[in-house]
Amino acid sequence: MNSIMALQIVFQQVSHLAQGPGATKLIALKPLLESSSLELENEFNRILRILQPGLGQRATRKVLRQRLKWPFQKADVEQILQLLERHKSALTLAMNSDQM
Repeated sequence: MNSIMALQIVFQQVSHLAQGPGATKLIALKPLLESSSLELENEFNRILRILQPGLGQRATRKVLRQRLKWPFQKADVEQILQLLERHKSALTLAMNSDQM
């Protein structure tokens, strides 16, 4: 969860840079942000929906079950981490490219 939150914060800060006055210099970064932002936002929202139950009596039962069992399987966690790592690597490459 810490990796997800850290990447989300960094991605938001870089997104603000890409919309700022120096955005014209970010040739590689800007298209990457546009293509990655929707995928990452959907993934963040999906994870939050799984970790945060809804309201009502069913939610109470769901909270109790979640406290007793982690909602993700090992394969799910590995898939999420691979997705995050892929986007982080692409973001780093684009930023390095724009600095050249």
